[in-house]
Amino acid sequence: MDPDASTQRPARRKHSKALKAQILHACDQPGASVAGIAIAHGLNPNMVQRWRREVKRGELTLADTPAFIPVVATPAPAMLTPPSAPAAPLAIEVQLQRGALQARVSWPVQAAGECAAWLRELFR
Repeated sequence: MDPDASTQRPARRKHSKALKAQILHACDQPGASVAGIAIAHGLNPNMVQRWRREVKRGELTLADTPAFIPVVATPAPAMLTPPSAPAAPLAIEVQLQRGALQARVSWPVQAAGECAAWLRELFR
């Protein structure tokens, strides 16, 4: 018996970013089982959990992963409002849907910073 044969490890597999993105997208669906998805793809569930943590920390970037895009809202100058139209209070409208859950939030523009902080916490 070859002594080196018992100590050899199988070669490490490298997974493409496209496959990782596909698996992680499937894990993000409502009611999805990370372990079930991992096993269905012939992967250890711990590996998929590690990919999820790496994406969350920004250590793993995938081509299809949506990135946070900061938006700066500034009120429109008053001269652009037609004089005949009544001045409506400016508000930030946010509509969210995840599965059957739907939410609509109206936030005053004057508190745009608090709205951004709330959204960051919501998507954390």
